[in-house]
Amino acid sequence: RDFMKGLGLAGAGIGAATSVMPNFHDLDEVISAASAETSSLSGKSLNNFPWYVKERDFENPTIDIDWSILARHDGYNHQGAYWGPVPANGDDKRYPDPADQCLTLPEKRDLYLAWAKQQFPDWEPGINGHGPTRDEALWFASSTGGLGRYRIPGTQQMMSTMRLDGSTGGWGYYNLPPAAVWGGKYPRWEGTPEENTLMMRTVCQFFGYSSIGVMPITSNTKKLFFEKQIPFQFTPGDPGVFGGTGNVQFDVPLPKTPVPIVWEEVDKGYYNDQKIVIPNKANWVLTMTMPLPEDRFKRSLGWSCDASSMIAYPQVAFNGGRVQTFLKALGYQGLGDMAMWGPGGAFGVMSGLSEQGRVANEISPKYGSATKGSNRLVCDLPMVPTKPIDAGIHKFCETCGICTIVCPSNAIQVGPPQWSNNRWDNTPGYLGYRLNWGRCVLCTNCETYCPFFNMTNGSLIHNVVRSTVAATPVFNSFFRQMEHTFGYGMKDDLNDWWNQSHKPW
Repeated sequence: RDFMKGLGLAGAGIGAATSVMPNFHDLDEVISAASAETSSLSGKSLNNFPWYVKERDFENPTIDIDWSILARHDGYNHQGAYWGPVPANGDDKRYPDPADQCLTLPEKRDLYLAWAKQQFPDWEPGINGHGPTRDEALWFASSTGGLGRYRIPGTQQMMSTMRLDGSTGGWGYYNLPPAAVWGGKYPRWEGTPEENTLMMRTVCQFFGYSSIGVMPITSNTKKLFFEKQIPFQFTPGDPGVFGGTGNVQFDVPLPKTPVPIVWEEVDKGYYNDQKIVIPNKANWVLTMTMPLPEDRFKRSLGWSCDASSMIAYPQVAFNGGRVQTFLKALGYQGLGDMAMWGPGGAFGVMSGLSEQGRVANEISPKYGSATKGSNRLVCDLPMVPTKPIDAGIHKFCETCGICTIVCPSNAIQVGPPQWSNNRWDNTPGYLGYRLNWGRCVLCTNCETYCPFFNMTNGSLIHNVVRSTVAATPVFNSFFRQMEHTFGYGMKDDLNDWWNQSHKPW
């Protein structure tokens, strides 16, 4: 308290720092301030965001966008970034240009392990770079079922838990919704958009999501969708990737090459070997964020993401499927999966869940970097759209840059946001931060060391810091230095996590 008074942020009122902030008389009033509520459903009231989180107009986030220039990105194009430069005998568009200095998987692994060994000399990477035996066991257990794919025991065959409408590709959701709803023999749920939105918030939170948003599908926001994609395809060995033989089972065979995502006047969404079809009546994208286990995440050493990050992917797949099944039982559609429609950050920012961070990631005013992207489902259930938000996060990233220091491979953009980066994965039309995916070593340092990650805890001073950042950038450089000086970031007691009692996640 005395420290903050010394900054002139208390006593005379925190309102003295900026004219746009409420006039609080002392820190007790700041800390106890109620969350913002509005007369209509909004991103703030829906997710109980703090009072200092401001709403912006639809399609007007804290990233400047030139909608006349922004165009749909070839979604299939981005995937080569994870697996390395293009083979010498091909010109596959999935791969970046060699001039981008992208790294192969072995190079990424070696870079990260060298960084980890320098920072934590006593840490043992184990056989696969995930840490000692129990850490590696936790990694494999946490990543099992990632993106809804499970290996059949004793075989190399994979099965999927997803179809376009959320039912299974072989097993998983045995209690399928009654066909009578779609056959007209049983009335579907009918509620107002307000009732439906609150209902979906309750359902999503019941299944483990931390917050939700609703993005309206318009002529502009359609540009956030990938131009083409292979349904449910993301990793090597799936159909169409590296000439995969098709070892994931689906009722409808997947196309071997990416197909266009289009909108048509149809009743239900579908896909075939020619296209992926979204019904014109499906006018909303439901976005949902999955929280990460913070205690473990602050000890997230390990190659290709720690277990605290990997565990979100099977959770997203299963919980997203449950949301889809709930909608189907009501008589509506929730189409897609986490990786299908477009970048999670774009949908999350546009639906008011977060702002864009320097790592081209989502940063929430409540959870910081401690969320895993946004699952996104295209829905025909009428809902109330939620507006983009401004909590000062995007602006703070311009001053901060801590993530650029802890990145082992210099994959994170230095300097102010850019309209274009001239790389193979560039999407012109927005003024934002652009990660070089081809150099990302798949660690989580950028999230673990992010100041907003620490702001998810119950520290009283962090509530004041967040509200000040939201209202004025005057103190951003000071807060950035304070974060560095106080030594936040990765915890040194890496093994203590195994001996502690943790709240359920």
